[in-house]
Amino acid sequence: MGPIEGTKAELQRVTDRMLVLLDRTPDDRLFWKPSPTARSIAEVVAHASHAIGNIEQQLRGIPFAIPSTTEANAFFAMHDAQFTTRAAVRDYLSDNTARYVQYLDSLTPEDLERSCILPFGIGEAPVGYFMTMVGWHTMAHNAQIEYIQTMYGDSDWHLGF
Repeated sequence: MGPIEGTKAELQRVTDRMLVLLDRTPDDRLFWKPSPTARSIAEVVAHASHAIGNIEQQLRGIPFAIPSTTEANAFFAMHDAQFTTRAAVRDYLSDNTARYVQYLDSLTPEDLERSCILPFGIGEAPVGYFMTMVGWHTMAHNAQIEYIQTMYGDSDWHLGF
């Protein structure tokens, strides 16, 4: 399996996992926050979905416009709070994932060697490396969702067996 196919497979695996976690979150816990400044499960899914689009733009050569993590956190909190239903965040994740896969399908081996600018002034990386960060980022937020679930008392692993 080549790097593009591997990236697509990993993205599918982690977004499928996120959808299972989302679907198995009870309605009364979907927007519950463990603290006032924390994200709810729905907001975590919205954030991960938004990041897929942000990373795609950076891979296309459009630098991330927000200069600092502090400003980004404030923007993301405002952005993620606009999602008020399970269906909205579910569709947002599915749509951004599909667009990202379409972008990956357009890449050539030469594209993988091209550099792209990373966010927050941390430097540059080859497209072939940075394209994999969508999977890593989503996987990290899956763990966050699982932890939020344990905080409200859900001890089921939701693994399907």
